[in-house]
Amino acid sequence: MKLTTKFSLFNALSRGAILLLLVGVLPLAMSRLALLTTDQRLAQKKEKVLHLIRRNGISAFIEGGQSSYGSYNLLKEEFISLETIPPGPKIDVIEDSKRAVEDEIVEYRVLSYSFDQGGKYYLLEIGRSTGSIGETERNFRNYAFYILLIAIALTTLADLAFFRYLLEPFYTIIRQRLKNAHHPAAFNFAPIPTNTDDFRYLDESLREMMTTIQASFTKERKFIADASHELLTPLAALQYRFDNMLTDESLSNENLLRVVESQRTVHRLRTIIKSLLMISKIENDQFARTETVSLSQLVAEVSEEVQDRLTVLDLTLTHEIKPDFEVVHCNRGLLFTLLFNLVNNAIKYNREGGLIYVLGRPALTTGYELEIRDTGLGISKEQLPRLFQRFDKGTTADSDSYGLGLSIVRTIADLHGIKIEVNSIEGLGTSFLLNFPTPEATSQHAGAQRHSLG
Repeated sequence: MKLTTKFSLFNALSRGAILLLLVGVLPLAMSRLALLTTDQRLAQKKEKVLHLIRRNGISAFIEGGQSSYGSYNLLKEEFISLETIPPGPKIDVIEDSKRAVEDEIVEYRVLSYSFDQGGKYYLLEIGRSTGSIGETERNFRNYAFYILLIAIALTTLADLAFFRYLLEPFYTIIRQRLKNAHHPAAFNFAPIPTNTDDFRYLDESLREMMTTIQASFTKERKFIADASHELLTPLAALQYRFDNMLTDESLSNENLLRVVESQRTVHRLRTIIKSLLMISKIENDQFARTETVSLSQLVAEVSEEVQDRLTVLDLTLTHEIKPDFEVVHCNRGLLFTLLFNLVNNAIKYNREGGLIYVLGRPALTTGYELEIRDTGLGISKEQLPRLFQRFDKGTTADSDSYGLGLSIVRTIADLHGIKIEVNSIEGLGTSFLLNFPTPEATSQHAGAQRHSLG
């Protein structure tokens, strides 16, 4: 799981927990807030009524001969009452009370306040129905809930935006230092601009590691080149000496056989060294890929190259490339080696009078498919996973096999972005399916490697 995904999930869970907590607490808080607001409103109305009484006198409410005054609004949501009372303790409370209004019992929040005016005592009551208080509470609750949701959404988006901005140097390090580092010689050592100490330390550590890897790679490549040259030179000298020995008529037949066996051993060593050197050069990206090759022409050249062996072994090779396909940004020699090795395997492990097919066609999804199919011995299911491993010859008893041909095929295919699929049935034959990418994908693949080399 990506770091941003984990951070987003944590944000969502934490804010969800906060939301659930607030939903549980919110009704109580809103109920208390609505009650406090109602009490404050009742107290304000009390002050207004007292102000009117002081200004206009009590007679403005209680006329002569009356002992009380009452006023209810149309919906019975609020009332004000004023009545004379006998002298007694001071009253100044706010409490819930039930009142009978027009044969209906209504619950009110009532402020009761006693005062004296002109030598008489009066009780002022101002009430508001609890139903209207509940409506105010619901409005408070809804507004608070909506504001809470908006605040959570805005803070989540702000956190994600800031987190992405904060991690941008980290992603740049991954792209430049790890993901696009196709080859040690192509490492990019330019510092990643960041003001975060952790990322700067990570970048410096990776650059130090890349420097070490590049130095080791350079030494290894030089060693392979030097070792190959130093090994091939004495082997060539040995081959020359053995050739001269074969011209010596004084050698007995037994010695001649020993010289021939020695020649075969030298030839085997030279072939192995050259194959390993080729694999090393391919993996080190030492082959230029600037050519455009027609698959039809390439298959025809491979077919012509193996005609003599086909005739000797009574095999038939059929090739059909329709429509033709051009491989761009490739190395013609390497592609020839790839196809030759596959066709050579189809010849080597075929049966007498067998068939070999080289068929080209557009792929079902994208790109182009080239199939090399034979009617040979087939490959066991156990051997298929190890098919491209070096020096793995499987169950073959062929002394001329070094177990490097298919390894070279895989290395060349990877260099050109070609996917290989192998299907085989023992006793019926084997099919190698090469999927060539589209020219656009090939150009992007080559461009990415050239960019990394730059």
